[in-house]
Amino acid sequence: MMLAKSNLTCQIIPLRVCLNGASGRMGQRIDRACFESNGTAIVTARNSLDAPLDATHDATASNFDVVIDFSSDAGTQIAINLALRARCPLLIGTTGITDSTREVLRSSSAQIPVLIAPNTSIGVAVMRHLAKEAARLLAEDFQISISEVHHTQKRDQPSGTALALADSVAKGQGTLFPLNEIKSIREGDVIGDHEVVFAGPGEVLTLRHHAKDRDLFALGAIRLAIWIAKQPPGMYGLDDWFSQFMKAKQ
Repeated sequence: MMLAKSNLTCQIIPLRVCLNGASGRMGQRIDRACFESNGTAIVTARNSLDAPLDATHDATASNFDVVIDFSSDAGTQIAINLALRARCPLLIGTTGITDSTREVLRSSSAQIPVLIAPNTSIGVAVMRHLAKEAARLLAEDFQISISEVHHTQKRDQPSGTALALADSVAKGQGTLFPLNEIKSIREGDVIGDHEVVFAGPGEVLTLRHHAKDRDLFALGAIRLAIWIAKQPPGMYGLDDWFSQFMKAKQ
């Protein structure tokens, strides 16, 4: 199966990737996306809980430009060690990571650039921007609700994307969004549907994102890996990437 044609392909540059979680749903898509990119190459593909690479015995232990992690909380901790050993950037696409792992990521960002990306879709990035603006403009008279639907194998709920949308709404309306009011549904093999609804007097505004294929996340992950590979050490979020994306569009 070939990846859907995208204008993102022209932006792909040579990049050596250590892919952690290569056997997972997203890992397999990223592996294929890199193979078809004519530039980005998977130097090391790992299952998420493989023993960490030993730099004294494995020549590929630091022969990469970025670590991409789509695994689990335990797998992410291994990915952190890999990136620190190679002194290279780290892209975290894993959702549902614990507070303790986030703290390790924060401390590691003093040495390497770290980007946490719960959703690598450009459409979701734009949706977050729109949700923040809508919340800012409509918060006084509109009731805001968030819902998400994913396949039955997705463990974390609410999804990382739903939490990111809640954060955007909170920033727009200037008050915390109650996370226990996010509606989460797990059914079938749904890749990902997210909605933010603004219900006001006599009208309803709905922002909805529907993921048709996981390939879009794979291409997005490559795009973000290229971006984080150019950044200095520090802790980054999707808002940091999106602000540069917006400037480029002006």
